[in-house]
Amino acid sequence: MKKIAEYLRTQAAALNAMADADGLKGKYAEKLGEDARGLGRKLDEVEDRYREVKGYLSDWSDELEDFQTRADKALEDAKQAQRVIDRHASKGNGKAGGGDNSPRDSDSSPEEDPELKRAKSDLEDARKRLDRAEGDYAGRSSHFAGKIRSSIDDDMKDSWWNDFKAWVADAEWLKTWTERLSWFATGFGALAMLIPVVGWVALGLTIVVALSHLTLATTGNGSWFDVVMDIGALKMARNGLKAAKAIKALQQSSRKIAAGLANDGAKAQAATANAGVRKAAARSARKRGGTSSKNREAARARRLRLEAKNRAAGNRAADDVREAPLPQAALRDKAGTIGDAKLSQQMKDIKKLRDEYPADATLADNAVQAQRQQNLLQGSWAVGTALDLGDKFGNDLSGGGYDRMKGRMEAPVGQW
Repeated sequence: MKKIAEYLRTQAAALNAMADADGLKGKYAEKLGEDARGLGRKLDEVEDRYREVKGYLSDWSDELEDFQTRADKALEDAKQAQRVIDRHASKGNGKAGGGDNSPRDSDSSPEEDPELKRAKSDLEDARKRLDRAEGDYAGRSSHFAGKIRSSIDDDMKDSWWNDFKAWVADAEWLKTWTERLSWFATGFGALAMLIPVVGWVALGLTIVVALSHLTLATTGNGSWFDVVMDIGALKMARNGLKAAKAIKALQQSSRKIAAGLANDGAKAQAATANAGVRKAAARSARKRGGTSSKNREAARARRLRLEAKNRAAGNRAADDVREAPLPQAALRDKAGTIGDAKLSQQMKDIKKLRDEYPADATLADNAVQAQRQQNLLQGSWAVGTALDLGDKFGNDLSGGGYDRMKGRMEAPVGQW
């Protein structure tokens, strides 16, 4: 603080000299002189802060050394007195176990040893001296803290941003909970392989950790590298969610296409089965001459019933495809979708429908796209996990180099 005060005093003098210089002419010289004089006054005020606080801290340092010396002396005296007390206690225990031949008097006790009595008095005195030193320390620390607060309560006002940065710097709990929540996010992320819905909890915690890291970094109390890592983790999580959503959409599309194919196939099969009857009914409905209108109407109704029957067969087949339960997923299938059983069932359904209708190009393309999305899901999970574990254990593996690297990327907003 003394060096900073001296530096500020030198700079303020240089600025004031610049403002008072007569060698410069013109409007720019007036503006330069005005700004230099204003900045010089501000530096003078800041210098007062450092100079006064330096003086208070120096005085406090001297008194603090005295308090420490008094406390150390009280501790040493207390230890010495306790050793005497312990020695007498051990002697007393030895006599108590010496046999039944020693005389005893239950109605009276032997007079206390003078040395033991003095040791107990010394111990009590040491405790009192320590209490007085501690009380004096508390009182004088409050005194100097008030003096320092008074010194910095001047015309130089910090902005709300500086106040916020100072608040974050003092909020040790923020860093502690950020670290804890980061581990919680990792744990819930692993648990999501068995219980997929827990993945949303892990994502929520990751977002909270990212916001906390951003707050620490923007105020100069954390590394921007942590923010970059969080962005990478959130990007991987977003890719995984998009891939899962795409697989679900492809499965629904495949079901719709397969239902249409089943409809057409069942309808065509039923139509083939009753083609002869329908043709005969159609001829009878068109026949003139000796055929009455009543017979023609009956033939037409018969043909329409058969056609409706064919359509109903197609609709039933389509409904069977749409409403069929998803295939059961084995452990291997779940591993392919990072433990998401529903997603693995959807993948299996896409491939099953492709195999049932191998001639349909759209179903085949859906299966290819679904596999691509599954690969993206696996890759995103692997990269996200690697980033997370690398961040948590990188410092141990690098012998402290990882934290030093992150430390070089600390700078509050407004400093660059």
